[in-house]
Amino acid sequence: MNVIDLLLYELDHTYNQDDWYSPIKLALTDLTVEQATWKLDIESMNSIWEIAAHLQYYKERLLFQLQGKKADYGTNNQDTFAFEGNSQLDWDAFVNKMHEVNQRLGEHIQKLSETDIEKDTSKFSLLKRISGIIRHDAHHAGQIIMIRKLQGAWPVHQEME
Repeated sequence: MNVIDLLLYELDHTYNQDDWYSPIKLALTDLTVEQATWKLDIESMNSIWEIAAHLQYYKERLLFQLQGKKADYGTNNQDTFAFEGNSQLDWDAFVNKMHEVNQRLGEHIQKLSETDIEKDTSKFSLLKRISGIIRHDAHHAGQIIMIRKLQGAWPVHQEME
């Protein structure tokens, strides 16, 4: 398995495939807008939607970079947790967009060569950026699942499509 195949495998298993840990797609499945915006009465705790917006922010920046577009970054990481919308339709549209961005990331990664991913893009090679995004998803998937467990809204086991 080459490094591109490994990245695609990890991206797929972190986002789509229920394996050693539950993926983002499963963590976001069957949520109501009330569950997505629910917060404990702890100021520093984010809602599921805030966490998902944070993930989407960085994944979109990586996708822009892979598409050869300028990827502007905000000045404050905390701002990446902001989201727009307040209805079930807004939440469902957001989740669908997340799925689309993840799919497009995979398509662009698949087109890369091993030489491409070793190139420095700023402080890190593209390989490190892609790998970091994948680990970032895994980290926050656990947070989303914990919030769902606190809500009593986490299935014991569910098959992915």
